[in-house]
Amino acid sequence: MNVKQIQPMKDAENIRESRFEEAVAAFGPAMERLARSYEADLDACRDLVQEILISLWTSLEGFDGRCSMRTWVYRVAHNKAASHVNRQMRLKQRTFVGLEDLPELADKSEGEDAVNQGDVLKRLYQLIERLKPLDRQVMLAYLEGMDAASTAEITGLSARNVATKIFRIKQVLAQRFQERGPRPQGGEQGGSHEQ
Repeated sequence: MNVKQIQPMKDAENIRESRFEEAVAAFGPAMERLARSYEADLDACRDLVQEILISLWTSLEGFDGRCSMRTWVYRVAHNKAASHVNRQMRLKQRTFVGLEDLPELADKSEGEDAVNQGDVLKRLYQLIERLKPLDRQVMLAYLEGMDAASTAEITGLSARNVATKIFRIKQVLAQRFQERGPRPQGGEQGGSHEQ
């Protein structure tokens, strides 16, 4: 290999490194929230974040700008999280519920109603974790502020289907909060949440 061949490789590596640093700075917290929504065990969640970052680094070599960096990052993160969940499912079977079954789930909460925002968010994410993976992915993208078209690009659904799912999930979650109150569920630490 001569000097003329090495320089373009260094330039490409510098571009990838720069894109990676920008992506982590802009979307790092969102990737961590996504990982937490797929994996409740703290150590396994940290591992999943690392796997997402490695996948992002590797994938940036093929990033050609046909979609936004945001869409690219979310697609990579969701795909890695889905792979993680599939791997975990093979190790341990867990039953997920459909959107239509969420209202009937037994509420294992005890104690006084939670009133602070942290408990409300915790309760919301616990309910979202119980959704089927595609519904969970759509709702998490919505909570990250993504529009239906961007979510559709990541999930492969139509934008109309995404909007319909968001509407229905919001209805069910609102009903769930009204019926049971925004109490966090106790005793669910350490379990993993798979597809």
